[in-house]
Amino acid sequence: MTWVAIARKDFEDIVRSRMIWGIIGIFLVLMGIVTVGASSQIEDPAATDVIFFFTNVGGQLFVPIIALVVGYMAIVGERQSGSLRILFGLSHNRRDVLFGKLASRTGVIAAATLIACVFTVVLMLALFGSLPVRTVLAFVALTLLLGAAFTAIAVGVSAMTATRTQAMGGAIGSYILFTLLWHPLVAGLHYLLEGDLVGLEAPGWYLFALRLNPLEAYRQAMSLLVDGYVPALVGWETIVEDVPQGAFQQGTLAVSDRVVGDVPFYLSEWFAAVVLAVWIVVPVAIGYRRFERADLN
Repeated sequence: MTWVAIARKDFEDIVRSRMIWGIIGIFLVLMGIVTVGASSQIEDPAATDVIFFFTNVGGQLFVPIIALVVGYMAIVGERQSGSLRILFGLSHNRRDVLFGKLASRTGVIAAATLIACVFTVVLMLALFGSLPVRTVLAFVALTLLLGAAFTAIAVGVSAMTATRTQAMGGAIGSYILFTLLWHPLVAGLHYLLEGDLVGLEAPGWYLFALRLNPLEAYRQAMSLLVDGYVPALVGWETIVEDVPQGAFQQGTLAVSDRVVGDVPFYLSEWFAAVVLAVWIVVPVAIGYRRFERADLN
């Protein structure tokens, strides 16, 4: 018995959950309504506009939240119910449990994300008849990585906490950190170091620090892919930065508009994949270290 057996059993249990399919169904319906409705408001819509809408709503809101919901009870739920003792009695160790749960929950999120992406591709074909293949493939790959990153964060939190309340607090807190706190914290650091708010042209380290946020890495990479500015869920640029209002309204806040000269490699679209990969590895490593040392009695 290995982590593969745990992953297979856990995956089958999750797939049978009506709640998961209900969440996915609501996600697809809302994305369809938003995409079709928004496309009808654009004078000359293109396939990249659909990717834009998905990134803005699906990528920054639904995919992370669904991943956190699916993953946060992965281990702590078994711990509270006493099921871990049964697993350990079947010759499993803690590493098998952690990586089995991570694999199954990531597989569920990957399947849900692929369903949403295929749905989006079908919408694009129905609306426009053709697709920018490279852009679509990069969009799907980055969205899968985003889902995997937030699943890893949730499973890592689940591994390092002892109760459901703690795990839920960690999952909710992580999303609040990435959506509401990260940008103001980086802007505050710039103010402490430079003595003023950052303007439209920003230093590379500032943009890199923002990019370490998995949501920001995904958003900026998608901005480069669609060759336009994809706004964040919260427009911190107009609150904690000294950016002209006109720049925000004209959509000139993409990375390429904020750096002098060529975009450095650490702000490129492919480097976003590196950032997301780090967010897959680090939370799981920390969670495993805490889980390995935890007193499960």
